[in-house]
Amino acid sequence: MKFEKTNCTLKPGNQIIIRPAEIEDAKAILNLKRGYIKNTNTLPLTLEDYPDDLEKEINLIEDYQKSENSIFLLAEYNNQLIGNIDLTGSKRSKISHTAMLGMGINENWRNQGLGKILIECAIDWATEKSKLEIIWLDVYSSNEIAFNLYKQMGFVVSGIIKSFFKEGNKYIDKVQMYQKLK
Repeated sequence: MKFEKTNCTLKPGNQIIIRPAEIEDAKAILNLKRGYIKNTNTLPLTLEDYPDDLEKEINLIEDYQKSENSIFLLAEYNNQLIGNIDLTGSKRSKISHTAMLGMGINENWRNQGLGKILIECAIDWATEKSKLEIIWLDVYSSNEIAFNLYKQMGFVVSGIIKSFFKEGNKYIDKVQMYQKLK
């Protein structure tokens, strides 16, 4: 089901657009993702894990466009991508009512309400235009800002796996959270 382009306002008053990813966005999406992957220690990815592969990114966008239980949304300011969120629905029939949430925001646009807006848009789409019933996510226990945002947005903790992530010589717990929609 389609997501209609939405205009939103961030806390500082900046007007942004939330819209579905298109094939033409592939290179800009790669740059956005590789930028925030490079500059974070709260995602379980490195630049080596996410290569600069335009064809792979195009295929990913096409997969989201074809899926009835998945969506890939972009946040845009003055024609520049500043963040993204995706709900990746399961392809297995017994759990096709579930989707994993993933989100990334350019470091210059964090703490301005963008994460909340992206989550609201994804949940609204899932509730109104999909058959999804459960959204789940994983978050580093050390990522208190994200954890608190997810909690504020109605996600509850369903489990913790100790020492799941390894950043250099440091181990970090994985917190799994979920939200029932229907």
